[in-house]
Amino acid sequence: MLTSGGFERRLSAAGLTALGVMLVFFGGLAYWQVLRTDLANEDRNPRVLSAFYDPSRGSILDRDGNVLVETLGDGTRYYHDASVAQLVGYLDPRYGSQGIELAFNDVLSGTAPSGWDGAIRAEFDRERPAGNDVVLTIDPVVQAAAAAALGPQKGAVVAIDPRNGEVLAMVSVPTYDPGSLATAGQDLFEDPNSPLLNRATQGLYPPGSTFKTVTASGILERKIATPETIVTCPGEIVIDGFPISCSNTAEGVGTYPFKSAFTFSVNAIFAELGVKLGWAGLTDIARRYGFDSALDFTLESAPSQLHRKDSKTTKTLLASTSFGQGELLATPLQMAEVAATIANGGVRMRPHLTLAEQRNGKSLGPIEPSSSTRVISDQLAATMREFMVSVVANGQANGVNNLGVAVGGKTGTAEAGDGTSHAWFIAFAPAEAPTVAVAVVVENGGRGGVVASPIAGQVLRAALAR
Repeated sequence: MLTSGGFERRLSAAGLTALGVMLVFFGGLAYWQVLRTDLANEDRNPRVLSAFYDPSRGSILDRDGNVLVETLGDGTRYYHDASVAQLVGYLDPRYGSQGIELAFNDVLSGTAPSGWDGAIRAEFDRERPAGNDVVLTIDPVVQAAAAAALGPQKGAVVAIDPRNGEVLAMVSVPTYDPGSLATAGQDLFEDPNSPLLNRATQGLYPPGSTFKTVTASGILERKIATPETIVTCPGEIVIDGFPISCSNTAEGVGTYPFKSAFTFSVNAIFAELGVKLGWAGLTDIARRYGFDSALDFTLESAPSQLHRKDSKTTKTLLASTSFGQGELLATPLQMAEVAATIANGGVRMRPHLTLAEQRNGKSLGPIEPSSSTRVISDQLAATMREFMVSVVANGQANGVNNLGVAVGGKTGTAEAGDGTSHAWFIAFAPAEAPTVAVAVVVENGGRGGVVASPIAGQVLRAALAR
């Protein structure tokens, strides 16, 4: 028979045990639901994977309300447009999730706990809530034009509204059907052509002469030269024993203003002035444009590289980097951002892929932050726009002629290291008040002005007609 003291001791012990259990429970809840919110969109998170068979999962729409991704009656996801495959991503119980499907899983699944109240509801309320739709910035007309223009050629196209950072089109080729992972997943992952790779955000290529936009910005900003500064190339310029020819363009040999060296893309002049700019100056301007770190973007993006971290920063490497070669690597998204920044008066808007969260056709507001960063002065940006307009006006990119407006652009023919060249072109239009900026890369495509600029021309035409 328990004494009153013994009963009280047992009651106290039971209370302490219950309190301990509650502390463990809420401690675990705090750790997994509040502190470890970084796991919410991990591709192996069981809650992410369980959403694969959720019939109430939200749809992914383009800016005009066209359905790009939806859930069928059996709970599987159906993908309508292969041209957006890499950006919408996939959702598969075996291979996990990527793209918008992963980045906004909490919105699409309706399981977005916020703080303690949301965490407790998520833990105790096991009835799955209906998901909301995600509306993308993708313009269906511009996207279709980009996909058709690039066709089967390996590469990528990115179109951005420079005024607000909205991505109007993003195409990566080769592409695939995200709904086919259940049957063809292994083949897709092992395909040497890497169809799952979003070349627009993850593809790293030497940017070639498109990078001269960055170098020229630094040269002009630091007054190494003005647009009218007279430069001369007698045939080649030698830097620390490394000869750099002027013959990469027919107009390279001779004496002319620096603006013409940009217009006709004279490598040797950019090498010489780039060395005067120095590694500190080139690194400063390149990083302001976004190089050497991953862009703040809706989806994960590869950081564009100025040079390898373990490289010796020699004059010869600086010279080749200044005209777009060396160890430079850039994503198409990064180069689209360079064009967009110049187009937008020197202000880089945060690029993004989503417009809003939506339920039953009603917008619930934006789901991504907006921000802007001044990269160069408005006056310098105006000068760079004049430089890029001169490129097109002087016949270096015939693919963007006859659009009815002035276009600014820069070609690039970047050595790929295997004897071929990647074809690049970046552009914006209309030149006097740009509403669209574009970057195009065609892997092993050859000359940028010949191969990439016509692709950009079709994308610009479609965007300007909207």
